[in-house]
Amino acid sequence: MVILDERGFLDKQLEDQGFKIFDFYDEHKILDIKSLCELPLSRKADILLVDTQSVLNHPELEEKFKTMLNTFLGVIFFHEQKNDKAHTWVLDQAAFLTKIIGQYALPMPQLDWTMLSNQMQFLWTLLSEQKALQSHLVKFSQELDLALQVAENEMLKAKKIHEILIPKRSDEIKGISFLNKYASGDGGGGEFYDLHQTGNKIYQIFISSQSYLISSSLIGVLNLHKQKDFKEEAFLRDAKNEIQAINGSRKKKSEVEIVILELDISHLTLKASGWGKFEFYSHLNGQIDLGLNASQDLKESLPYQMVKGEKMIVFSPGFLFNWKEGRIKLELYSFLKGHHRLPQSDLLMELFLQLSLVKEAEFLSKDATVVMMEVNRHGIHKI
Repeated sequence: MVILDERGFLDKQLEDQGFKIFDFYDEHKILDIKSLCELPLSRKADILLVDTQSVLNHPELEEKFKTMLNTFLGVIFFHEQKNDKAHTWVLDQAAFLTKIIGQYALPMPQLDWTMLSNQMQFLWTLLSEQKALQSHLVKFSQELDLALQVAENEMLKAKKIHEILIPKRSDEIKGISFLNKYASGDGGGGEFYDLHQTGNKIYQIFISSQSYLISSSLIGVLNLHKQKDFKEEAFLRDAKNEIQAINGSRKKKSEVEIVILELDISHLTLKASGWGKFEFYSHLNGQIDLGLNASQDLKESLPYQMVKGEKMIVFSPGFLFNWKEGRIKLELYSFLKGHHRLPQSDLLMELFLQLSLVKEAEFLSKDATVVMMEVNRHGIHKI
């Protein structure tokens, strides 16, 4: 509690009424108006008691006093009963100074003193509870910061392990070889790639998201669809509903990109469905447009006819972002033209080597995925 009382008028009245026995009075400070006006302009979890005449005696400091008054939780004014000027001044200020919570004329009856002590005790209890809550919040914030640091360290370890243990994956299905490589990036979410065969169809599923929750949910949805007769339309529909359900509860929506490549291994026709900033490259025909767009449009593309010996490369949004952000000297497709004679594995390593040469941190800016597929020249396919 702070008391503005240059005349010693208010302090004596409070002591005479036995206020020194109250807890809120134990650490009170008595200031003159000049000292009060020099306090820092910051919020104060305290009550200010004011001898109004001490303010009126310094009209040159009146505006500074009003400014300082607003930094306190509440202000109570006191004046002598016959001091009409002080009474009127407080009434005028109360019209626009919302921190004024009371005014008392002294001397006053015992009942008013009791009401004042009850009011002060209530405010003191409220402030004590606020300070205790603030202390708990500070401690909780420190513990939360520590937990987040631990979680971040564990996430970095997990990314390192993931990148070491699953650097490349290769598959060969009926004369078509598949090779993919993944590199970890900073931030939440990530990229996911899976290969699924049913009958004479091979499905390649790409998921790119900046939300761990959405990524894990979509992987769960995919696993359910793989357990039955996989249909890309049904999976994309359920995935879209899952994304909308999660994003619906958020102010900041997470961007998600999903593409499914369907390869008919009998006829070597390739179709894309889904949405996202994925790009496709054929060593025979250059960059291929499979009709995708960035919006969540489930429209299926026209089939692309692959031929024997053709190599097709799929670049994820994360890889494309890292290549452009890294300002690699060669444009991506110019780089590919100059290295198309390399074996799949060597070309894949060379692409990621270019990213590693320009990255400034331990990880790339975003997760990056590249998938290559090559049709065996001696495979049996209907074209």
